[in-house]
Amino acid sequence: MTQTHIQDIDLNLLIAFDVLLEERHITNSAIRLNITQPAMSRTLGRLREMFGDPIIVRTPNGYVPTARAEDLIDPIKGILKQIQQTLVEPTFDPATADGEFRVCTLGYGEVVIIPRLMEIISRDTSNVEIVIVPRSIYSYEAVIEGKADILFGARLDAPSKSCAVQPLFKDKFVCIMSQSHPLAEGPMTLEGYLKYPHSIIHTGERPGSYVDTMLGQLGHKRRIQKRSPHWTSSLMSLQTTNLLQTVPERMTKALVGTGNFAIKDLPFELEPSRFELMWHARHNSDPRHTWFRERFIEAAKCA
Repeated sequence: MTQTHIQDIDLNLLIAFDVLLEERHITNSAIRLNITQPAMSRTLGRLREMFGDPIIVRTPNGYVPTARAEDLIDPIKGILKQIQQTLVEPTFDPATADGEFRVCTLGYGEVVIIPRLMEIISRDTSNVEIVIVPRSIYSYEAVIEGKADILFGARLDAPSKSCAVQPLFKDKFVCIMSQSHPLAEGPMTLEGYLKYPHSIIHTGERPGSYVDTMLGQLGHKRRIQKRSPHWTSSLMSLQTTNLLQTVPERMTKALVGTGNFAIKDLPFELEPSRFELMWHARHNSDPRHTWFRERFIEAAKCA
């Protein structure tokens, strides 16, 4: 057989070969391929030229394949099957899925969303693992670099067109303190808010916070006494101090039943924090990723 380059091959010839070797009849093969008998005869001629072999020969009992054609039947069927599987739209079945989904979030996401996400996912599968990827407040790298499947946080302005952002909900700010705090009884006043020291969530990238920016615009400044990157431990440390902490309201729901905290509305206007979901655009059409995003969005609606 002469040397044939892949770019010179008409893949339709492989389909014709497969049909021809199944039918072993030129007219019947032409009918299956929806072409005329003369066209099928020309196709057979091209196959013979491509393989340097007669492919099928006539006998008193009809056409029979050559030894070369017999050797080609299974490999060509395999090639056609692989091509077909490659072209089939991918699907995802959570019941048979395994592996992991990586969520980049701060402690807020772990407290507010993840418990509900686990409940929702457990309805469909028990074989996937949720991995929390630590996030610094202003970082998007985990999603951009493929270290996390999704990123959940506040005010996620997409850093580039390579990322997609889905708004989820808004959460108003409240002030939380120990139940024994001097301000625990009665409404919160601006004087009281500014009088006592504050604890804030801080990862070191920027001084202050959104709250401090808004207070500054009103001509006020609070006294920050403690900075921590950890939401849960930061809130728990309020129990034995006179510290105040300003947090999104949903963060406090898990603590209300303990009886150890008092939660107050802020004594000044502060726009609610906008929480969003971010992922890389390369996952837009991935059925596995789509399933996970939809479960996360469902969990956010229950938060």
